[in-house]
Parts: sequence; C-alpha cells; structure tokens
Amino acid sequence: MILRDSQNSDSDEAVLIINPNRNLTWQQSKWLFLLFAFCCSAVAAYFYSLGAWLVLPFAGMEILLIGIAIYCQSCCAHSQQIIRIDSKHVRVIDSGRVETEKCFHKSWLKIIRNRDPKGWYPSRLLIGSHGQFVEVGKYLIEEERETLAHNLKSAIEGI
Repeated sequence: MILRDSQNSDSDEAVLIINPNRNLTWQQSKWLFLLFAFCCSAVAAYFYSLGAWLVLPFAGMEILLIGIAIYCQSCCAHSQQIIRIDSKHVRVIDSGRVETEKCFHKSWLKIIRNRDPKGWYPSRLLIGSHGQFVEVGKYLIEEERETLAHNLKSAIEGI
C-alpha cells in the first residue's frame, strides 16, 4: 500500500493521495494473461491431439475467467482517494468506478478510528461532520492507517 503526502509550498493546501498497492501495471497484467492463456492452450492442444476434444470448451472458459479476473483486479487497483485540505474545507475525492466528492468544513471535522473490540476485523478511519462520515484509507494496513490518521490530524491542525 502506498501513501503519499504532497504539500505545495506556494499555496496553503495540503493534499494526501491514498493508493492501493499495485503490484502489476496494466502492461504486466496483459503479459500475465497471455502467459496463462498460452499454457492453458498448450495443455488443451495436447489433450485434443490425444482425442479428448471435450477439453477445448473448458479450456476456453478457463481462459475467459482468468481474463475477467485479471481485468477486475486491474480496475480495482487503479482507484484512489485524494484528500485536499485548505484553510476552510476538507475535500475527500474517491475515484473508484464512480467518482464521488465530499466536502466538510474544517472547524467541525471529526476524525474517528473505529476498532473492532475483538480484533477480528480491521479498523476503520472515518472523517466527517454533522452525521456524515466518509471512510478513508480502506486500502491500507493497520500501521499505514494509523500513520494516515496522524498525518490528517497534523495537516488539519497545521493549516
């Protein structure tokens, strides 16, 4: 998981960009799919040459399912959250499949970290005010989420 903190010295705006861990680029994902497709096709061709023609439709379905899974994983890996903090407002932009933006007034902002009392589930970091909260850092592990909470508090108090 990647957490970047950038702050422009010319303006009074702090920007936190939260990205999920992207192990594969889109180009590498395509190469991985081609490798799986080639191996599956080679095995299917071998069994076809032995007379087991019924293997071909199942090999085709297997290649299709692997392609769909790699595509869905790549789409999820390219989502990100951007938190912009200026002198009056905090904006949370979630750019997943549908881009959403929430704006909160900085003076009423609350940062809440909900932890599971039994420790079975990961904690949730919520920011918001007046009963409207947005979960941030849902891609992060616990240590990174704690660092994000600290960075958020210091950025909100610092500007």
